[in-house]
Amino acid sequence: MVSIENELKHVSDELEYLRRELERMAGSLEFVHQDVVALSQSFDKLIVRYMELKSHEEEINRKCAKLNKPSHE
Repeated sequence: MVSIENELKHVSDELEYLRRELERMAGSLEFVHQDVVALSQSFDKLIVRYMELKSHEEEINRKCAKLNKPSHE
């Protein structure tokens, strides 16, 4: 099973790679518009996945914090 941290790292690395590719393509006229659009769509999907994972990670952290909070008896 892939941990959220590992998947976040992977998605973050992919985002960085796609960002560099978009910058490279934007500066080069040899790439057709469709390639840039396809890459941009992949970038958008990864951003959404990253945000979902971060949200899930934060939810887990909140639940863990509640479980570890000492009760006031």
